[in-house]
Amino acid sequence: MPEHTWFETDEPDEDETWEYTAADREFVSALRERAASWAADARVDSFAWRADEWDSIVAYLDISDPEAPRHLIDVGVHFYGDRVHGDRLHNQSQTLTDRPSPWALEASGTVEELAERSARWFEAVLRKPVVLYVWLNDESYAYAARFAFADTDQTISQTYARKLAPPGLHEAMIAAGHVHGRGWIQTAGLPTPTLYQHVRGDPDLARLPSGAKAVTERGPLGGVWYE
Repeated sequence: MPEHTWFETDEPDEDETWEYTAADREFVSALRERAASWAADARVDSFAWRADEWDSIVAYLDISDPEAPRHLIDVGVHFYGDRVHGDRLHNQSQTLTDRPSPWALEASGTVEELAERSARWFEAVLRKPVVLYVWLNDESYAYAARFAFADTDQTISQTYARKLAPPGLHEAMIAAGHVHGRGWIQTAGLPTPTLYQHVRGDPDLARLPSGAKAVTERGPLGGVWYE
């Protein structure tokens, strides 16, 4: 089996003008060296690339659901030579989130120091417990589901089916303000979930709602998934 390499990079094509700086290469090399001891994870991909528009290196992890071909979240750092910012990233542009997460990274220092801080931050993120919460109606159909970091209760992604929800619940959620944008119900405002499943990370770090039943298997979950 070939050795797993974290944070692989691409070199510019002949018709491209961008290039890595010496600090870029030093940072990625040091980060990769520190990540060499991490166990390979089939549901975590990692990349590093030069983002000229931000004058930075973006090193990130693409984390997927272990039980379904479903992307969960991208997390990563932007390295600017003398500082790094790390947080949840947009899953297409890899821009940093507008509102920093409680576990966001912001540090300054030498390249070696920043690679060390970034590696420790990535390890901490990989340990964060991811839990799937599911809400069932009286017919035992899932009308809502939510992936979340169970240590901070931050939503990763969620789905909600109004047609399957208990009568009156949709209107109550809107009245209570648990809706964003054009009607996107925020499932964190729902009553106690019917069940939950530990998905990945350290379960000992999880803070779980009282009354939800722990399961090891899940049924089908359809619908549109959103933040």
